[in-house]
Amino acid sequence: MAGILVSALAKKVAKPAVRGVVKTSLKLAADTRRAAHELNDELRDIAAEAGAEVVLDDIAEPERKTVPKSRSATSKAR
Repeated sequence: MAGILVSALAKKVAKPAVRGVVKTSLKLAADTRRAAHELNDELRDIAAEAGAEVVLDDIAEPERKTVPKSRSATSKAR
């Protein structure tokens, strides 16, 4: 008989506590997902800005490609 009373009391206490834990976990997961999405957006913006800066730097000061030196006279003789 005592087991039935304890079981009923545990059910009344445990169910709301478990529900609270689940709700809190879901809210935390949603907040984490939202923060990760915002961070991803920020990183994409930074990457796009850096890429644009690289292109602008290349336009402003194009790299001078070195012309390969012709073979020396000694290597031609071989």
